[in-house]
Amino acid sequence: MAERVGLFGGSFDPIHIGHLILAREAREQLKLDRVIFIPAAISPHKMDREPAPAEARLEMVRAAVEGEPGFEVDDCEIQREGPSYTIHTIRHFRERSPSDELFYFIGADNLPTLDTWREIEELRRLVQFVVLERESDGGPCEFPRVYRQIDVSSTEVRNRVARGQSIRYLLPYRACEVIYRLGLYRNE
Repeated sequence: MAERVGLFGGSFDPIHIGHLILAREAREQLKLDRVIFIPAAISPHKMDREPAPAEARLEMVRAAVEGEPGFEVDDCEIQREGPSYTIHTIRHFRERSPSDELFYFIGADNLPTLDTWREIEELRRLVQFVVLERESDGGPCEFPRVYRQIDVSSTEVRNRVARGQSIRYLLPYRACEVIYRLGLYRNE
């Protein structure tokens, strides 16, 4: 039976409550059967800094969504060699479930460069893009939008860890535990 599936790719370095709140909001607004979080091995749009190891980010995402109905994690991008191009991921999901209706979540910050994505016309044919916004409700857009005012970012979380400040309540407790246990972001 065909499902409505939200695909949420990203570096999740680290995942935080903003990601989770927007994913829940999108699931409800778009009446999605499930949302699949897909941590990138290497984000082709974030080559300017070395992310936490892919397996650590995958562990954080799994910890963050554990027990949350309708949320799943897929490691297909981490299993693939090289940069994590969205087109490869979408083809993977299309092959697995050809009749599913796929919604691919992108941050509002991706809109200006979306036309530079690998095989963008094919992507537009295969998925419905959905823009997730957490800062301000932007102007006109050709894609559906999900907006919630949320003032937290992965950069803020990494910086707080590096300064020895608490990150409690910025991300799920189990994801915090992974960061502390693996000693992530202390040298940012």
